[in-house]
Amino acid sequence: MMKANRIGFASKPRARDCRSGAIVPLFAIMLPVLLTLAAFAINIAYLQLNRTEMTIAADAASRAASREFATTKSQTSAIAAARDATNRNTVGGSPLLLSDTDIVFGESSRVVLASRYKFLANGKNQNAVELTARRDSGSLSGPIKLPLPLFFSSPTINASQTSRANQIELDISLVIDRSGSMAYASNEPAVYPPIPKAAPIGWAFGDVAPNPSRWRDAVAAVNVFLTEMNNSPADALIALTTYNHESILDQTLTKNYLKIGTALDLYTNHCNLGSTNIAGGIARGVEASMTNSRLFATKVMIVLTDGIDTTKSDPVGGAKLATAYDIMIFTITFSDEADQATMKQVAAVGRGKHYHASNASALKQIFQDIARQLPILISR
Repeated sequence: MMKANRIGFASKPRARDCRSGAIVPLFAIMLPVLLTLAAFAINIAYLQLNRTEMTIAADAASRAASREFATTKSQTSAIAAARDATNRNTVGGSPLLLSDTDIVFGESSRVVLASRYKFLANGKNQNAVELTARRDSGSLSGPIKLPLPLFFSSPTINASQTSRANQIELDISLVIDRSGSMAYASNEPAVYPPIPKAAPIGWAFGDVAPNPSRWRDAVAAVNVFLTEMNNSPADALIALTTYNHESILDQTLTKNYLKIGTALDLYTNHCNLGSTNIAGGIARGVEASMTNSRLFATKVMIVLTDGIDTTKSDPVGGAKLATAYDIMIFTITFSDEADQATMKQVAAVGRGKHYHASNASALKQIFQDIARQLPILISR
């Protein structure tokens, strides 16, 4: 039996082989496009990171400069503070360098709460610092270098960020204890009788305050505060409330700080007996804060007491009343007889801070520190 001969035929190319051959050139075309898009995305993310770092550095530097300028009134010191801040807040892995022209001092103001602050460079009443952080060819730091420069674009890019810090408008209410214990020195028990150790023979309540006495120490400390505020670029109105068992609004909000001193002198010349109604003092301080106040001003209350509430009032409840009117409360206890625990609660509720002074020197320092630490606003 004969076997059939196999006849050979050429096989047709498979469809899969055709597709494989087409993908290679397509991949060669698309790969540069994909790499370009990836580089573009990485560059965009890097630039966004640098802008965020620049914003942080600019805000920190403007705050530092404004705080230093408010304290020292020295532009040179303020510029140094700004540069120190940028040295500690890097952009793109290196410190942001500032030139003198990057920092401008001026006057910032607004008419109503809803309006923006208007900045007048080199204005007469300088209360603001405007700082421009720059990374460009004309800056000390130079432009930002792209991590993956593209062949069709520049390997660097320019960026800038402006920040302005204002010493904001302040309505400040001083609430000062004038109870009978204020006639005694800070280092002696306030127990009547006997009369204060510094009082002359024949002295009685209603006479001139003994020297030394807690009252005279308080007046001296308030005068330090008034001096600081008078020298500050902050736009501050100040009111005075005093209290013993009853509270009195002695002076409404004013820019004439001499009126505060005059009102205090009346009690120096007539140092009366009285118990301690702290909540009543705070309530009257709220009234002082809201009388002739400015809608756009930050409201601050400073409450000083040398003792313990003796009228069964509720100082913490008084603080809650103040916060309903958006008033920040700083509390100061003077002498070791004062109720520090309660006044710490008052400050906590009032979103402020509590201080304690055992002597006249410490009390002056506290009032000075408060004056120098009042809020600074980033407005741009």
